[in-house]
Amino acid sequence: MRAGVIDAVRKAVGEIIGVYDAPDWLIGDLIGDLGSWDYVDEVLARRLVELNSPKLFEAFKRNLQQFRPGRSSIRKAAPYLVAELAENAGFKPSFIRLFGVVLPAVYRGGGLYTPLVPVVEARKPVLNLLTTISKYPGASVVLSSVDKVPGLRLEIRRLHKAPFYYAIADGLADAVERAGALRAPRDGAGERLYSFWSEHRRRGFLVVPGREVAGYVVDMLAVGLGRYGAVVKASRRKINRLSKYLDAVYEL
Repeated sequence: MRAGVIDAVRKAVGEIIGVYDAPDWLIGDLIGDLGSWDYVDEVLARRLVELNSPKLFEAFKRNLQQFRPGRSSIRKAAPYLVAELAENAGFKPSFIRLFGVVLPAVYRGGGLYTPLVPVVEARKPVLNLLTTISKYPGASVVLSSVDKVPGLRLEIRRLHKAPFYYAIADGLADAVERAGALRAPRDGAGERLYSFWSEHRRRGFLVVPGREVAGYVVDMLAVGLGRYGAVVKASRRKINRLSKYLDAVYEL
């Protein structure tokens, strides 16, 4: 019964507020005054959300304002935005570790991948990576927002509603089909983080990688009415600390 009520509330919040989310505090607020779950159906759940919608809109807005991505977040999100582009172009994106850097890529068979290299700022680590990759001409696809760095033109656009920011790069499918490939190991953590990214963006969350919460970096943060963190290889101390500030912490 409880699971069904939570699903009904989440659905109503998604349709009314715009993010499919039902953190524990919300369930407590909506259901607490009724004294019982027994008579809560989808119609009543929707009515409860409607009655509380001004407060819920304000809570969502407050969270968005606190975590809206700036330049640093955009840079950290670029690999996931490009993986999303590849998926929208009909490819199944993978993540690989190439020359010490985790990159989105398209699998070409036989352990070979076409790396997708996002460039949103002309920072030294990225330029060094491009120099190394240039030794393998045609084996990767560079997507660049930087005028002095050649590649497919990459544009990051921002919105005031979900998904809040996204990437555009015309011609990606053709560029991948024309490109060669390199042998590289898959990066499982990158792929798990991308799954978390994709799932929460589909549900209307603002998703930002590498944000700091309570003095710790959260590998991926999903912001709706609640706040949910995904971490990789985190210490128990870090997880316990984050759990005091986030509605849930997932170890990936």
